[in-house]
Amino acid sequence: MTRRPEPRRPGRLPPQKRRVLTQARRQEWLVLGLRISVVIALYAALGSTQSLTAIWLKSLWALLPPIAFLTACRVERREPTPRFPYGFYRAGSIAFLTSALALSCMGLYLLYSALHGWLAGRHPSLTTIAADNVWHWPGWPILAAIAYSAAVPWFAGRARQRRAIALHDKGLFADATMGRVSWRAAAAAGLGVIGIGLGVWWADIAATVVISIDVLWHGLRHLRTATCDLIDEVPRRIGSNALDPAGRRIHDYLDSLDWVADARIRLREEGRLLTGVALICPHDTICDEPGLIERIDAARAEIEAGDWRLLDFELVPVGRRRWEAELRDR
Repeated sequence: MTRRPEPRRPGRLPPQKRRVLTQARRQEWLVLGLRISVVIALYAALGSTQSLTAIWLKSLWALLPPIAFLTACRVERREPTPRFPYGFYRAGSIAFLTSALALSCMGLYLLYSALHGWLAGRHPSLTTIAADNVWHWPGWPILAAIAYSAAVPWFAGRARQRRAIALHDKGLFADATMGRVSWRAAAAAGLGVIGIGLGVWWADIAATVVISIDVLWHGLRHLRTATCDLIDEVPRRIGSNALDPAGRRIHDYLDSLDWVADARIRLREEGRLLTGVALICPHDTICDEPGLIERIDAARAEIEAGDWRLLDFELVPVGRRRWEAELRDR
């Protein structure tokens, strides 16, 4: 006789997802090391150009998301306590909010720095190509450091994005998709340095403004998503405004049960996991029959087994009077 597999404990990832999470953690350590090397390379080449200072500060910010992700992975593994009976699964949401807030503040600072430099009339002091031999121009090491800063996100890019989608980790996904921003920021900084070399001093300020607006736009977008998650917005697909299909799947399953007259689903995100409740209105004939509790327990077990992200899901039967009040409040 074949043994039935042991039911998955709520909150414990299935084996395949645990392997993906282990790979993601290892890759984040590698990404953190590479980003530290980028900060060192840019600092070594740092001159008086605002665009290079902007991309160096952005690279400093880029250290925060992997640190936040690795810290959240460690915190969320803690067992629930009497003080925190729901566990620590929202550590991922807090890490996402921290990264988004830091990115937004950095974008604002870079924009202020660029506009303040322009109003103050500061000009970068990098030697122009016309005043020096093109092969010995001091801007080449700066361009090499900028190119290296663009190569790192390209190296770590798509694999991180796939793992973020598999784990439904919004903080990791936001950081992985920032590779496009890094490319644009590096390109803008490079054009600013070349512009200075050609004697166009304002190219540096223009490049800094482009970088700051790009960083600020992505930061505010992620900040909005992280804030909505923490105030229990209806779960949405990762990287999209489309509704997560989990709620529709649960509703369709409950609607297929012959003893359920109607159901209303409420889901919210706890980090990468989901919790929620279904208010169900049983048929009047079922309410008078024995075994209603067993039916509810069986339906709950079936729902939790169908989605690895469900940390805790409850089915609450309500009477006809309360159900009609619920419908009026929609």
